[in-house]
Amino acid sequence: MQEHRVVIDTDPGVDDAIAILMALACPSFEIVGLTTVGGNVPLARGTRNGLALLEYAGREDIPVAAGAARPYRGSFRYSYRFHTPNGIGRRLPNPKTRPVEIGAVEFLAGALDHAPSGLTVIALGPLTNLALLLERYPESLERLNLLVVMGGAVDVPGNTTANAEFNIHSDAYAANLVLSRMSPTTLVELGACRQAAITREDVGNLRSSGRLGRLAAQILANWFARDEGRRRFEFYDPLTVAAAIDPAVMTVRRTGLRVELEDPELFGATLPDYGNPEAAVSHQVDTERFFGLLAETLGLRVQDRI
Repeated sequence: MQEHRVVIDTDPGVDDAIAILMALACPSFEIVGLTTVGGNVPLARGTRNGLALLEYAGREDIPVAAGAARPYRGSFRYSYRFHTPNGIGRRLPNPKTRPVEIGAVEFLAGALDHAPSGLTVIALGPLTNLALLLERYPESLERLNLLVVMGGAVDVPGNTTANAEFNIHSDAYAANLVLSRMSPTTLVELGACRQAAITREDVGNLRSSGRLGRLAAQILANWFARDEGRRRFEFYDPLTVAAAIDPAVMTVRRTGLRVELEDPELFGATLPDYGNPEAAVSHQVDTERFFGLLAETLGLRVQDRI
């Protein structure tokens, strides 16, 4: 696999945590930093979770830069019911490390400027930090190799409103700016994420040969244990990391995109716009290949599946 210098922009909740662990275990990734944004949980909690995950993995060398605590307009509506107030549903020791002094936007600009062979940015939360980067440091994006975004509900029902997905709806103004202007972009949208899932029964058959995989398995088990009505866990953010590791994990279709900002009923919907730069939008997921990547990186296997 091709080697990548990577920054992960994230709002660490349950699936973000598993995705970060997956990225840390990927031998083809050189992770140069985590940047955090409000979204699933408040910025301070998400930043704490990012630091704690890196310390758990023994990767205190990776810097964490705190970013936007609020969207362009209004405030973030946190998803405590899904992620719990602590974000990942598995208590980790309080981190000894601290975020770097510069903010996420300045960190991203510096990482891009000092990436001689370019940088891949994986965005797992609202796109506020990236929109601010686009406004303040547009010249730095010349070194962007690829932006991989988890977000959007294209031609499928949303999970926040009938038409909108959580990350995009959380800061629709930022998302519209990023998706209509940043290129090259891969969008891993809700329809694809719903194809990569495990069931309550699968969790009882999870096995891992590594420390990071065991933490991921514990996070998944705790998520199901908190609500007896939960039947499926969909790997939104891990699928996004998988798409950055191995693009063949899914087929794509190419289209320009915009986010609806005017129509109240469609607000936050991700829509085709052929006047904007084309993005590679996820379509069909090779689930065997995806679960193979979970096994390869985290040693995480669902018995009888991989």
